[in-house]
Amino acid sequence: MEMVAHIRRRLANARTVLFGAHGEITRHAQDQGQSRQSLYRDAAAVVVAVEGTLTQQRLEALEARLAEQTALLKQFEARLQRAVEITADMQAAFVSKAQAEGVSLPVARRLLAVMLGPKTPSVATLGRASAAAARRSRQLLEVLDDVTRPRVMQAAADEIFSARPPS
Repeated sequence: MEMVAHIRRRLANARTVLFGAHGEITRHAQDQGQSRQSLYRDAAAVVVAVEGTLTQQRLEALEARLAEQTALLKQFEARLQRAVEITADMQAAFVSKAQAEGVSLPVARRLLAVMLGPKTPSVATLGRASAAAARRSRQLLEVLDDVTRPRVMQAAADEIFSARPPS
């Protein structure tokens, strides 16, 4: 309620300064217990507020800031379209693929560190993830073997080409 009283006082002061008859400013200032200068300040503040120059400047600054933020948001959204989330499953797939290609776990970890930085899992963690992926693959391969084995016309066992005894 105090704010409303303050606004009313300022408007009354501005009316007196802008439209009052000769001597009315002094009389109004005495009635209100204010100085004439405070009436002039209130009138100037009301004129500025009604004129809206400061408000317009602030609005233009906010609109410019909004345009900057909108452009930045569009950039981030475009980057997000190209982003790939490197989940734990994807890390396991990467390490499994690397091992299948003959890359050691420490080397695979160093390659993965290019993308993950300090959040790169340890070699042991990657080894456990790769072993878990291998167990899941083994289950899938058993099902696929049952389906495809009857359709094979010609096959060569890996042990034929391996120098070591089969395990």
